[in-house]
Amino acid sequence: MDKKPCKSQDVEVRKGPWTMEEDLILINYIANHGEGVWNNLAKAAGLKRTGKSCRLRWLNYLRPDVRRGNITPEEQLLIMELHAKWGNRLVMIVYCSSIYI
Repeated sequence: MDKKPCKSQDVEVRKGPWTMEEDLILINYIANHGEGVWNNLAKAAGLKRTGKSCRLRWLNYLRPDVRRGNITPEEQLLIMELHAKWGNRLVMIVYCSSIYI
């Protein structure tokens, strides 16, 4: 089974901060075509980024359901209650808080 190299020598990969134009290209491409194989998506969208960079940008910043900002006092109280019950078991805290939210 042959694998393609992750970096092609003839394509220059852009590094550094994302621009607003790149964000809009990625958002519009995913809105029209959906998510898929991220390396192919990066090339098809015309972004000079790696597939991993596009995936991380989408999942951590651009996805519509990503919440930003401070937690509410009710959420803070819930976290404290769950921490008192489960301790530092973050997996249990996240699982239980997703049930309540």
